[in-house]
Amino acid sequence: MSDRIIPLHVSEEFNEEDSLAFTDVIVVLYLEGLPFHTHESEDYYESGPLTEAVIGSFALGCAVGIDFQKKIPLVLQQTHPNEIEYIIANCTSALDEQIKHAKDTMQVLEPEDFVDELLKALEDSENIDTETAQNAISMSFEYGLIMAHSHRSAALVLRNAFDRSQAEALKDFEEENDDELPSGPDPYQTLQSLGAEIMEAYESDIGFSQVD
Repeated sequence: MSDRIIPLHVSEEFNEEDSLAFTDVIVVLYLEGLPFHTHESEDYYESGPLTEAVIGSFALGCAVGIDFQKKIPLVLQQTHPNEIEYIIANCTSALDEQIKHAKDTMQVLEPEDFVDELLKALEDSENIDTETAQNAISMSFEYGLIMAHSHRSAALVLRNAFDRSQAEALKDFEEENDDELPSGPDPYQTLQSLGAEIMEAYESDIGFSQVD
């Protein structure tokens, strides 16, 4: 694609061990542009915008996992080496319970419901340090990946629900009913389109090592 959101460049001295993991790229994209202030050389993010980024990264994880099922182990291997099966099993168990609860209560599936505990933890803090913010986004993105791995149909519902919400927010912004552009790396793109662009850029400029 000609206009990449992430212009990744690899030098001739590229070392795979030192390269950005795919999840790290997602973290960078979602933290970029979020309001923060610096105190004693440490950056702190506002909880409100950060929670929106967490919801968005979870939904993007669903979208990427749906379209790139075979890449899920490769992404997880970068951040959880030799623990893929354990991570997937633990997260799938939690997702099973969340989906069962939604069905039992006839609850409409929304992305924020699946990262609710994480959101509450962030909302309890007015300002969040950089490491916590990075971990929150990476956890939510990979949780979305595992949702697509274990519950593809639910992931589709969540991806589409987020896209509809973004489209409505964008319409309000363009009609001047809201003075803030919807959050996210590129609110003018669907999650499917955004995920495909990020994946193409990453594979072209860095790439994955294969899981044994």
